[in-house]
Amino acid sequence: GALGKGGRKKSEATAVSTTQSRKLSMAGDTHAIQPGDPNTTGTATDKGNNEWLRYASLSNAGYEPDGNKKTNQDSFISIADHGDTTVSVFGVFDGHGASGHLVSGYVKREIPKLMDKEQLKAASAQDASDAVAAVGKLWTNAFERVNTALEDHKQIDTSLSGTTAVACAVIGQAGKRHVICANAGDSRAIIAYQEGGKYKAKELSEDHKPDLEPEMDRITKAGGRVEPLIDENGEPIGPHRVWLANMMLPGLAMARSIGDDIAATVGVYATPEIKHYNITERDKFMVIASDGVWEFLSNEEVIEIVVSCNGDAEMACKEVCGRAYREWKAEEEVVDDITAVVTYFQKY
Repeated sequence: GALGKGGRKKSEATAVSTTQSRKLSMAGDTHAIQPGDPNTTGTATDKGNNEWLRYASLSNAGYEPDGNKKTNQDSFISIADHGDTTVSVFGVFDGHGASGHLVSGYVKREIPKLMDKEQLKAASAQDASDAVAAVGKLWTNAFERVNTALEDHKQIDTSLSGTTAVACAVIGQAGKRHVICANAGDSRAIIAYQEGGKYKAKELSEDHKPDLEPEMDRITKAGGRVEPLIDENGEPIGPHRVWLANMMLPGLAMARSIGDDIAATVGVYATPEIKHYNITERDKFMVIASDGVWEFLSNEEVIEIVVSCNGDAEMACKEVCGRAYREWKAEEEVVDDITAVVTYFQKY
């Protein structure tokens, strides 16, 4: 969730409190969220398991200092058996802009429908290289199709609203289990593995910040600008953002997303980056989370918190989200929405 981070005119953008602007996905008003989906306020949870894995999910609304109830713009999917016990699907979607909660909710509903169960079941029985190609194609198709459907959606205004999307399919037979991860934006998925008695992190996704060289090249070639918000003293505030050539819009702090029609005119797109990882017995768990978690917690800190929960996925989610919330409160006037899906591997 990105706290109603709608784009604003130049005169308004500089008037936003610098502390409020610093960490948000979109430069602009924190009070512009459109009412709509009744399921988005507050907290959402889920848990489940099958023979291969067990998981818990938790999504908490952030905090605004004005005392208004914060609408949670994050959504997640956690499906242990997606058409077959060997196929599980997990994902986190962090909405931003006035309609961000509607966008992330729509993506949450539609993406599983687009991940064809029969094709995934077939891929789960294939060799790794064939499976990765097939599932990567499915993910890319799903992200791009849901993005196109949103462009045509009359009830959801995606001109200055969108969502991140990071989603993982965990598939394969015994001894040949793997994760195929698709990512667009700055939510993140990691695997925790043991090596020499220590837990280490393997990133399944790369945060698509606009100042990453290949992302910046694409945006610049499309006629966009990549630079931070500038305050009234000419000083840069916060992360690099995507802007139109001659306007202080949209101020998006990521280079890929679903939705965000105005940003899409200058090279921001929904095509995901696909990464593949073979699961072995050293791999203990996977964490997928919105940047509400990653903004102030490192991969290693998140792993340490999960390890301290001794295999209790629900407790792990609560501890990770609780620690992230406390870090936000200590550092910022606002707290972003915070979502985590923790999946333990129990059969390889």
